[in-house]
Amino acid sequence: MPGNPSVMKKHRQSEKRRLRNRAAKSTIRTFSKKAIAAAEQGDFAAAEKYQKVVQSLVDKASKGSTMHKNAAARRKHRLASRIRKMRDAASA
Repeated sequence: MPGNPSVMKKHRQSEKRRLRNRAAKSTIRTFSKKAIAAAEQGDFAAAEKYQKVVQSLVDKASKGSTMHKNAAARRKHRLASRIRKMRDAASA
């Protein structure tokens, strides 16, 4: 543990940010899994609802320093593509 007061404060701040970022990413993963699970069961209305929640959370995370904007765009696109493919396969 550092002894310098300013370094100690910086360490406390970075720890708080790390925990906040970790919680945000965990929530994104949780709702992504819920969206995929709903699509696999054929409940595309629920999948769309979860997808909107994921998109909102990802946009909020990319607005700050939690997630890079390109990583956020990639995540949203992959989820949308996966749900779209499942919907097309179910309707065919």
